[in-house]
Amino acid sequence: MDVNFKEALAVLYRALPVVLFRAGIFVAGGFMIIILFGVALFAFRLAGGSSQTVAMTITVLAILGWWVSGRVLQRFFLYRYRAAMLFLFSGCPAAAASSLATAIQEARRLFPDHSCWMVQNRSLRRALSAFFRSNGEFPVQPAAVPRKRFAKIIDLLTVRSLSQAVLALAFFRGGTDAGRSVREGLALYFRHGTESRRLARQWLWLTAAGLAFLFLCLALPNWVFFRSAGAPAWIGIALAAAIAWLLYQAFIVPFALAGLSAALLAETSGCDPDPALCEKIVPLPTP
Repeated sequence: MDVNFKEALAVLYRALPVVLFRAGIFVAGGFMIIILFGVALFAFRLAGGSSQTVAMTITVLAILGWWVSGRVLQRFFLYRYRAAMLFLFSGCPAAAASSLATAIQEARRLFPDHSCWMVQNRSLRRALSAFFRSNGEFPVQPAAVPRKRFAKIIDLLTVRSLSQAVLALAFFRGGTDAGRSVREGLALYFRHGTESRRLARQWLWLTAAGLAFLFLCLALPNWVFFRSAGAPAWIGIALAAAIAWLLYQAFIVPFALAGLSAALLAETSGCDPDPALCEKIVPLPTP
């Protein structure tokens, strides 16, 4: 698979403090979910090992509690580290000698709160989805040809990761107007992002394979352990899925985003956004 591993590692190294801090948070979440599932297993054994309803109820409550706590952390905490990671991925002069605290401060300057972050991300995904669904509305490189239906679906699945790469480009362009920086990043991507689109599809397959590998590595021993403990095997499978997702977010996602950011920054280096194309893009709100 032709993926820019070397460039991804170089970009990931620039943001290593933030990446490791985020990974630590997700690993802590993994320990929390193990404890919650341990409570579910204990409740099942306490019920005599025969009440499937009790086990299922407590397992659902454990997953719900884990999900709610994750959303709270994202709302008040994690999004800043995601933005700081993209700021360091950008490699702009301000990021060259930035510490973790400085990176968070710079990220807060462009995205002062969670609502601004979410609005810009939703707007970016809408614009990218419209780009992939369009039939020539946005000008692209001559090498880009109309894609078949299945290929368009794959492209739509890459929208989330590509939107993060565009945010890294917006950080590189600087400024205090988030909407303008993101629009200019989108205009550069639409015009020059041919290689980034190809790599996004490659990274999608690679990250999906990584997630599947993590799940299988965790699901098989969990299935054996829970069966031998006299508990339903589906509890172990659900635990494996939850931990695999956390590890995927902690280690695989930053690696893929680093590769996509590196490709887009290299493609647009020395290029200026087309003002006419910026006007065609659906206006993105500013904070």
